[in-house]
Amino acid sequence: MHQTDNQLFHLILADIAMAAAIKSWNGGEVLAVATDYRPGALRDDWLERVTDPTLRQRVSALASAAMLPLQDLAADKLAETAGRYGIPLAPELAERIAQHFTDKRNAVLTYRR
Repeated sequence: MHQTDNQLFHLILADIAMAAAIKSWNGGEVLAVATDYRPGALRDDWLERVTDPTLRQRVSALASAAMLPLQDLAADKLAETAGRYGIPLAPELAERIAQHFTDKRNAVLTYRR
């Protein structure tokens, strides 16, 4: 099944947000990101592995809260943040993601006038 850019970008941001949430809850946890990174895999793998419902709920809530600020980041900051959590994000893809969310914000602003 082919993913749209919107779906792909959301999966990547969800992984970054989940990694940040996991690290803020348990800074010592090692997040293994496969060399053949698949967007959405980090989040899905962690949720599958962790069985404590309270921990899952808290980390998921933190990750959800992190999604909007990630959508506001400039491309260089987005790539830097992804790298901090071990998510491979090429500068070109970071630029496409940042532009995508900028375009969405601008479309909403234009529509609301």
